[in-house]
Amino acid sequence: MITILDIVSMLGGLALFLYGMHMLSASLEKMSGSKLTKILEKLTGSVWKSVALGAGITALVQSSSATTVITVGLVNSGILKLGQAIGIIMGSNIGTTVTSHLLRLTEISGTGGIMTLLKPDFFAPVCAIIGAALAMFSKKSTSRTIGEILVGFGMLFIGMDIMESSLTPLRESPLMGELFTKFGSNPILGVIVGAGVTAVLQSSSASVGILQALSVTGAISWSAAIPIILGQNIGTTITAILSVIGASKNARRTALAHLYFNVIGTIIFTVAVFSIQSMGIGDFWDTAINKSGIANFHTIFNVTMTVLFLPFTGLLEKLCMKTIPSDGTEIDSDTSALAPMLLATPSVAIVQSEIILKKLMDVTADCVKCAFERLNGGDSKLGERINEQHTAILRMEDNLRVYLLKLIECDLSDAQAKEVSEMLNRSDDCVHIAEHCVKIRDTAEDMSAKGKGLTIAGKRELEVLSSAVIFLMNTAANGSSDQNKRISAKTEPLCFVITEMTELVRSRHMERLKAGECSYEAGSLFMGTLIDVEQITKHCSSIGVSLALQYKNNSLSEQEFSRRIHRGDTEHFTEQYINYKNEFYSPLSAE
Repeated sequence: MITILDIVSMLGGLALFLYGMHMLSASLEKMSGSKLTKILEKLTGSVWKSVALGAGITALVQSSSATTVITVGLVNSGILKLGQAIGIIMGSNIGTTVTSHLLRLTEISGTGGIMTLLKPDFFAPVCAIIGAALAMFSKKSTSRTIGEILVGFGMLFIGMDIMESSLTPLRESPLMGELFTKFGSNPILGVIVGAGVTAVLQSSSASVGILQALSVTGAISWSAAIPIILGQNIGTTITAILSVIGASKNARRTALAHLYFNVIGTIIFTVAVFSIQSMGIGDFWDTAINKSGIANFHTIFNVTMTVLFLPFTGLLEKLCMKTIPSDGTEIDSDTSALAPMLLATPSVAIVQSEIILKKLMDVTADCVKCAFERLNGGDSKLGERINEQHTAILRMEDNLRVYLLKLIECDLSDAQAKEVSEMLNRSDDCVHIAEHCVKIRDTAEDMSAKGKGLTIAGKRELEVLSSAVIFLMNTAANGSSDQNKRISAKTEPLCFVITEMTELVRSRHMERLKAGECSYEAGSLFMGTLIDVEQITKHCSSIGVSLALQYKNNSLSEQEFSRRIHRGDTEHFTEQYINYKNEFYSPLSAE
């Protein structure tokens, strides 16, 4: 019988599970650089590879739920795409049946030796211990991030284990046996019972185990067991559904793909099996099913449905996209336009690279906007948004850089070679800007967590400065398109003004610190933000100068062009500088 303690334990396990999922996804975002992404892209380069990967991982960890949850985490962090995840999920359904067959056929005990090491109740605490040690004591940021991944991974499975343990009384309850036996003879009720019991237990293995145990009595026939087994495949999706609470749209679509795959498969198999039965084909329907029959049918179902679905994974992906449509807030980080075949025509490849670079600039501009909005007291969800943008920027820049380096090896004119080189520099500037946005976000989180707010004057100054930096980044991003390259020359005058604004804000802030109007801790965070502003301005200046040179077809180096700008030798510089000073500096100086 389920007690209050069991319910509290289940809720506590659910809390650990969800927090572990969040921590795992957030940490994976930090590690989702080129190496991990490329390894997974190779392993999931085709649907067949994705299916094989899913089956292999599940066979090792002996849990399709574990594989699915990890896959959802990778999708949530932007490392895997929805199409790749669908193949892994289909493979996990096969893997969970392969494991049971291997254990039965080879008579390997699942409680000793290597099999024990592969069980979550062993490796989860070990991962958490090692991860906590790395996160707390390592001096390297990469090692700390790996530690956070291990802690999240461990918490995930510890939470899952607590939930399963708290529901153990249900597995031993006569009610479960009665449900299987009484309703199994009705196909619809059998599917519902199989799905319901598995959803409650959050383990298809436990549910199948109950059914196999009951089959020893000889009370369950093939016709009763089949719908229950089909329902169990639906019920096992509950873990993935729970894991996407608060996750990204693509992560929710991944869990939905798991559900759709099993629901559609169940409908197809139910209709097919009972159509065959109604035609009088086979005389075993009313005979008792045994453990082997249950395991074999489970395998036949998952293998057959995977083979049938393989040609239609694209349709399944579209169905998930239709069910959870985009609301315009998703980050477009697709770089598939960088087709290798275009390298044979460098001029076309350069145009496609410019398109991707413009997309990269736009995401960077939005990242700057979100960072300053968060610093100025915006919603805490902006922090997660900045994480997503930073991950997308790193991924896009890496793909673009690899493509541009291949392009450099082609037969280019001097002008084309220079253009490619400038694109490499601008994409690198975007990465640096995004990194400073993350630092600004961290500053905002620190201020919020420690309750160290800024003075009223400091907040007003920061708002004016923020508006100028956001405008600067938008100007640089808009100047990256062909029709707007002429406006790129406007970035440098604004950079001058922002530099002067930063110096004014810094001097005023120092006066407030000396007067004791601002705490040392808040003051230190504020000074760090001003450094981030200076660095973002510097990289925007680099982007603007590069674009201006490209627009003017100027043969000067960026350094010489910058020197001429600083001397006021360029067209309209003084006029634009005065306009920006009136628009941004004057309101700040009047504070």
